[in-house]
Amino acid sequence: QSRIFDAFSQADVSVTRKYGGTGLGLTISSEFVELMGGKLELESAKDHGTSFYFSLPLEEVTSTEVNYAHAFTDLTVGKYEQDIPSKLDTYLEKYFEYFGPTVKHFESISELKELDYNDSCKNYWIDIDKARQNILDAIQNMDKSKLIVLANVTSRNKIEELGIDQSNVIFKPVTLSKLKTVLANAVTVAPQLIEESVTTQQTKFDANVLVTEDNIINQKLIKRILEEHGITVDIANNGLESFEKRRSGNYDLLFMDIQMPVMDGIEATHEILDYEEDEELAHVPIVALTANALKGDRERFLSEGMDEYITKPIETTELLYVLNKFLSDKASSHTKEPASVKEKMIEKKVVEAPKETIAPVAEIEDAPLELNVEEPVQDIIETPSDKKILIAKKFLLSRRVLAKVLENLGHDYDVLDDINMLEGKLASGDYDILFADTDLITESISQSNGNIAIISASNTNDPQEVTVQKGETISNTASKEETENIITKYRG
Repeated sequence: QSRIFDAFSQADVSVTRKYGGTGLGLTISSEFVELMGGKLELESAKDHGTSFYFSLPLEEVTSTEVNYAHAFTDLTVGKYEQDIPSKLDTYLEKYFEYFGPTVKHFESISELKELDYNDSCKNYWIDIDKARQNILDAIQNMDKSKLIVLANVTSRNKIEELGIDQSNVIFKPVTLSKLKTVLANAVTVAPQLIEESVTTQQTKFDANVLVTEDNIINQKLIKRILEEHGITVDIANNGLESFEKRRSGNYDLLFMDIQMPVMDGIEATHEILDYEEDEELAHVPIVALTANALKGDRERFLSEGMDEYITKPIETTELLYVLNKFLSDKASSHTKEPASVKEKMIEKKVVEAPKETIAPVAEIEDAPLELNVEEPVQDIIETPSDKKILIAKKFLLSRRVLAKVLENLGHDYDVLDDINMLEGKLASGDYDILFADTDLITESISQSNGNIAIISASNTNDPQEVTVQKGETISNTASKEETENIITKYRG
């Protein structure tokens, strides 16, 4: 298994192989995880799939999922107005409108000097790739700390000649998150105080949104973010399905992935636009989702009939900009509790809290699994209803998977973090069922816990394991229905 993390290594190297790629994905992912202090690991079973997982030591911080709409209304900025406005100027105006600062435009040196003399602007925004030479000459004599320069990455020499600090440079493409950082640094109040003031409010949208995305992980991620803002979400797996759902459903906004099987996002957009025109229906805004943030993408998508685009992975700030842009008439503000409070409210009952925080595992309510149930040697045990289930597994991912299934079934459970405490926990009398890895169930545990149903979890289907452990065996990937059946067998 370790070989798959080697560069350019693939399981199938034939020219007719089903899957493409260079064999670098896992290598890069593994190195990224190691740089953050973790290790990428896997659990795999032939014909059943592979799970990759990692754990990282992360510090809990205040949530950054905030709404910055009109967060900088007390700020005034100056912006250079070109003779012929560019597309970037149009985007900047929309972004400024979203964030809320007052914008004063200047076209000439005299107007710039007047603004600067009156000290009416906190800073001045200039696209040095488009500005006239006399404007560039004029800013040589200004306080450079008040200049915000927009530039291509190829304009570094010009930036150095002007003596502009890198912290005051926004390299193109200009995004909402870049603007937010500069505006936050410009206000008199410390940036962290701004975040604290806006985290108390969260915008909710009473809206129906269709997300068209073929990747199930991306589907769940986008759906979760949108649902946190009160949105009802429907999912389409490809462009054709998206078109059919648009014809039969009522939506306020569509998110459309570009590269998909069956029908891609561009073709689906054309079909939807034609349908709306033929049926004389109101247009539903379409927002492109793309992992390729290349120059000219936005213009290309807009020319194809889309209304906006955001890149993957999705930044919450940019998503909120899109939602406020198209769903402002369906928005309302709600008080949002601090993240630390919410974490306490949903804290799992863990026997010993882990010292590490890991990336969230995808929802697995109906994960495919195989359950190999032999005739139990243990008798069905009559137990009080206040007994709990104990989970003892070596791998963190396996613990979280089973815990999620038990939670969905409504069972009371504990997760054993320290395997060395297993015998002591069983002796407490709090548990009537134990789910544990096969190699953790010793002869001592089997003989001294006759009143506990021991369910051994295994990655194999070897019947000898069942015989050795004198109990039932269940796959590490069990569906909630099969898990419920085995629990009911022992609880009656």
